[in-house]
Amino acid sequence: MRDDQVRRYARHILLPEVGGLGQTALMVSAAHLALTESEPEAELIAARFLVAGGVGSLAVTGATQEQIAELQSHGPDTRVSDGNDGRPIVLAPRPAWWPSSAGDASALAFWRGGLGAVRWMTDVINK
Repeated sequence: MRDDQVRRYARHILLPEVGGLGQTALMVSAAHLALTESEPEAELIAARFLVAGGVGSLAVTGATQEQIAELQSHGPDTRVSDGNDGRPIVLAPRPAWWPSSAGDASALAFWRGGLGAVRWMTDVINK
């Protein structure tokens, strides 16, 4: 890692569960996320988490050029493309305790997107 990357990811590196090796594993990993019509907000939140976490490359199928540019602005070390490569991201299912009514769609999207991204990163770090 370069000095600027060590400074950028210092909080991750200080976590015993991540450390320098885990952050390096994230920086060389590749993820694939497909935007669907049903929940693009949750998938974009997952993408923002991954880019900010320092994932090496992120392919976002179905994203517009504006969405790709916005994602790229969250993490200078991540190569964001509209390709089809990398390990797929699986968003967490709707939790059983979530209200069955429409509820707050933004809160559900944040929960699903954030949890899906964190689970994916945890898998990469623990390998």
